[in-house]
Amino acid sequence: MSSTPNSKQANNLPGFDPKMGQLEVIEPGIAMFHGFANVAFAYGRGEMIVVDTSSRQMGAAAVRAIREVSEEPFAFLIYTHGHGDHAFGTEAFITDAITRGHARPKIWAHEDVAGRFKRYALTRGWQSHINRLQFGGAFASDGLFDPKSFSFPDLVYRDQQFLDLVGEPVELHHAMGETDDATWVWMPTRRLAMVGDLIVSSMPNTGNPNKVQRYTLEWAETLEAIAKCAPQYILPGHGPAYRGEELCKEVLSETARALRLIHDEVVRRLNAGEWPVDIVEANISIPADLAAKPYLQPIYGCAPFVVRDVIRRYAGWWTGEPSQMFPASRKERGADILALCGRDAILAKTRALKDAADLKRALALAEIALNANPSDYEAIRLNAEILEAMAGGERSFIARNFFAGAARQLRERAKSQI
Repeated sequence: MSSTPNSKQANNLPGFDPKMGQLEVIEPGIAMFHGFANVAFAYGRGEMIVVDTSSRQMGAAAVRAIREVSEEPFAFLIYTHGHGDHAFGTEAFITDAITRGHARPKIWAHEDVAGRFKRYALTRGWQSHINRLQFGGAFASDGLFDPKSFSFPDLVYRDQQFLDLVGEPVELHHAMGETDDATWVWMPTRRLAMVGDLIVSSMPNTGNPNKVQRYTLEWAETLEAIAKCAPQYILPGHGPAYRGEELCKEVLSETARALRLIHDEVVRRLNAGEWPVDIVEANISIPADLAAKPYLQPIYGCAPFVVRDVIRRYAGWWTGEPSQMFPASRKERGADILALCGRDAILAKTRALKDAADLKRALALAEIALNANPSDYEAIRLNAEILEAMAGGERSFIARNFFAGAARQLRERAKSQI
């Protein structure tokens, strides 16, 4: 795979960035490589601090771009968290240091990053599978979670850590947001915040359908803490850099407000005795003024995912429907409904809903027929058509890729039925 995604792949990436693959100098001494995940760095005093190393596929491209503006040694490599698109490009940075005769850079991270790497090794097959679905194959491969290629941190901290970059103070702060092992980096002299995926130029990605618990409330609290520092620059994990104290404060504060509004409404409903299934079906959203913000568009995370994240944090796995405590199998339920309504009637109603663009209801009915008979060629094709239509109209690239991936699997199944 090439180190830089092509345009088709790039349009599938979170917070699609037209500068993908390019290096941007924010001001002398502050720059960012726009990658699948961004690589932020500060330089100019004789040594360099690098925040995140991008993905394994893009690490070398990031190093080449950085070397166009600075030949300084890498003093510190800092992981904002342990996701593969942020922490798996490290080998290219170490190789560059060795080739130049520089000292090996020190890798700093929160103490929980090592545990994340170990979990990835334990669940390697699952991680590869869900990333292949989520990213449409663009940045997933069987070797992505090979534990032999992890670059574990050399030095770790728990709550906060203070470093010295040739006499300039650097602060590492622990956070919980998209992950529980997050770090945001603050350079007070430059008023520079390098924040990783605490800012993704989209509605934050809490409640990812196939990933572990994320932390909506703590994410909001962290953004509010960063805002109190009054940064002049924010270099995010995905998307464009933000410049100017006023804009930085707005992005941080309004993103936090959006998360808090959803969090508080879900908690209010839980405290009122509503079951998770009722809360999901309430279609909780953010106010129009927030929904209009360019940095809160639902192109990565989205409000329904955030709702589910909060529910999962506080309420367990049961939906509240008695039939779902010890449910009948999907095949049994499908067979019972088809016996009552008839297969042809179910498929006819499904087509009518699909033609009327009522795709959610169409998919629910189509799945009944498919669950009743997984070899039903017509049901397989109809499910695939609905999923393709849903993918075509979905703004969240996560949901879009899941829909498209499911459709591809069904198309392959359909071929085997011919």
